[in-house]
Amino acid sequence: MRGNGRRPGAPAGEWVKYAALVVLAVAAFGVAALALLNPNGLGGNESGGAAPPAAASTQVGATAAATAAPTPTASPATASPTASGAARQPKIELPANPVLLILGDSYTFGDGADQPEEGWAYLVADSLGYPTNIDGRGGTGFAWGGGARDDQGGEYEVRLRQTAANNPAFVPNLLILQGGQNDAQADTAEVTAATRQTVEAARRFWPGVQVVVMGPSAPQPLAGDLREVNNAVRAGADAAHAPFIDAIAAGWFTDANSPGFDADGAHPNSAGHAYIAGKFLESWAGLTE
Repeated sequence: MRGNGRRPGAPAGEWVKYAALVVLAVAAFGVAALALLNPNGLGGNESGGAAPPAAASTQVGATAAATAAPTPTASPATASPTASGAARQPKIELPANPVLLILGDSYTFGDGADQPEEGWAYLVADSLGYPTNIDGRGGTGFAWGGGARDDQGGEYEVRLRQTAANNPAFVPNLLILQGGQNDAQADTAEVTAATRQTVEAARRFWPGVQVVVMGPSAPQPLAGDLREVNNAVRAGADAAHAPFIDAIAAGWFTDANSPGFDADGAHPNSAGHAYIAGKFLESWAGLTE
């Protein structure tokens, strides 16, 4: 009789020993099989194996965050001035049928020239060939109305309003505002505000009009005394986004050439007016190219 399955005659303790050996053999076989299936070892990705699921998720999240992060840009304080809007000079797009108004002070009137028609404004109008009205009044400016006490009511905005009201048939689509010499008597902040307001008023009076501002253009040594008011006029033109022709910064008049262009210490002579006209037309070509 075989009894309960043990080898006949074998004691119970010996049977348990044999069973344990069988279990160990099976376990060893399983370990060997796993080693064959994963030659990189049982330690995960230590040698470049696949990352555990949790680690993989973290890596994807970090990549997405890096992709979504905005590209750093220069702050306004460090941006290149040439990239800013303020540094770009506005241009003029010539209308199909230009109609021009030139408004200014005694320079626009032609003071200092042998004849008013030899003034810079008349020479420019002749050269451009557009239908043109010229309004020059001595002693006036953007903020200065004329007279010793600024009481003549000749500020540029006032005169533009009068032109629009008194001559409705004349509708300029180009406007040149020349001046600043007489504004040296006014506060610079007032000059800047008045320049901006004058440009904006012109655009209300004649919608679509394109405005160019030309600052002081006196010969030396007066030009050197007008730098501060010139900067004030320029700031107002910039605030109104109007092109500004800067005769002082461009050095039109120098110590060397001024004696030949000076009429009376405050105005150019006929040659000086012709010189201003030529310089203006060079600037105009650059604004309209």
